[in-house]
Amino acid sequence: MQVMRGARVIIAGAGLAGLTAAHELAVAGAAVTVIDARDYAGGRVRTVRAFPSSQHAELGGEFIEPDHKEMVGLCKQFALPLVRVLRAGFTHRFRDATGTYHVSRTAPWDALSDALAPLVRRYRLAGGSSCADAVREMATMSLSESLRRSKAPADVQPMSKALRGFFLADPDEISVLPVVEQIAKGGSPAQVEFLRIQGGNDRLVDALIRATPARLLLGHSIRAVVQAVDRITLTVVDASGLTQQIEGDYLVMTLPASTLRDVEIRPALPDDQQHAIARLAYGRATKVLLQSSNDLFGDRHARAFATDGRLGAFWHASEEQSGGGSIIAFLAGGSASAPLRDAATDGAGTLLADLCWLRMNGASITAVHIGDWTADPWARGGYAFLDPAFDPAWRPLLARRAGRIVFAGEHTSERWQGYMNGAVESGHRAARELLEQQ
Repeated sequence: MQVMRGARVIIAGAGLAGLTAAHELAVAGAAVTVIDARDYAGGRVRTVRAFPSSQHAELGGEFIEPDHKEMVGLCKQFALPLVRVLRAGFTHRFRDATGTYHVSRTAPWDALSDALAPLVRRYRLAGGSSCADAVREMATMSLSESLRRSKAPADVQPMSKALRGFFLADPDEISVLPVVEQIAKGGSPAQVEFLRIQGGNDRLVDALIRATPARLLLGHSIRAVVQAVDRITLTVVDASGLTQQIEGDYLVMTLPASTLRDVEIRPALPDDQQHAIARLAYGRATKVLLQSSNDLFGDRHARAFATDGRLGAFWHASEEQSGGGSIIAFLAGGSASAPLRDAATDGAGTLLADLCWLRMNGASITAVHIGDWTADPWARGGYAFLDPAFDPAWRPLLARRAGRIVFAGEHTSERWQGYMNGAVESGHRAARELLEQQ
């Protein structure tokens, strides 16, 4: 039995997951209300356009890959062209055990693949199942611990710090499982084909809003959810501090686990589901956008780097745009997040001084924007990651329906956790759960 036309559906969160679900449900005839605590739609997708020369860059989610089928499909649906960027992929810069710097496109992932080969074999033999005993056992080890146990060469440990810009966690914080999964399923994420939406990722957000006949309530934070036999009621507080209640028939909950655990849900979710939500970790993340009046990368073939220092990863963020200048995006995760934020706060010259090895320190800076996602009250981190205390068998619990509540968000996607594609995929799934329910 399908959800009847006119059913009242509340969407908690106006990020990609929420907007995707809202669009599908509204088109199917549901009366949709989208609620978000922020004063803008898009969540952790945020395009900054306050740059001279009409340039823009992404302060949040940025890259799309060809096998991100849900994201690619949505862009096609709204006729949003994708442009290929960073054709040379990411080059790694890291120090070895003696402190000597090395630059390589593949060395860190090659070294990790060799050191973790036995775990990758066990993972494949277990069919990659999150519930397999072998997979659950390896998940209890951090990346650092697994490298020590495998007696990996001394250079591999410091080399692994260059991956903080991808996982948003230090080697001693992240479970080895996500690294094993990456090696087994996709290899190095630094050498894939990178795409961006031409004109900015917020064009997808705007297209979804324009095409969705729904009520959009921004500046409304959700404090409580009460589920009854025939309805669901949300207690929200608006920007002026006024408390009100909003009633619907169903709720699509897309808030990240980092903030969802502060929402009172009655009756309470089952203990195992509450535990999974409470235990899911989010990576510390700072992203900095720095615009220069000249092209900082010049004719270099390499236009993206992952480092083991406070700069984290950085890349040319505007190479497909016209204008005389260029924008560098810096993304630091884990313990590098706060140092990058502090360096950017001190001034752009501090950041460029760290790039003296690329001879970028003579540039004229025209604009700097800092995004501290860890300090953001509605995100409290960049995106979800699995630490050694999170049992991978709990993953399905993050997306498990609870009565009139269905769950979505990048953290609920097992294949694409941490990606914009994971958010879109989960939004599709949540809409289907309501539209195809028996």
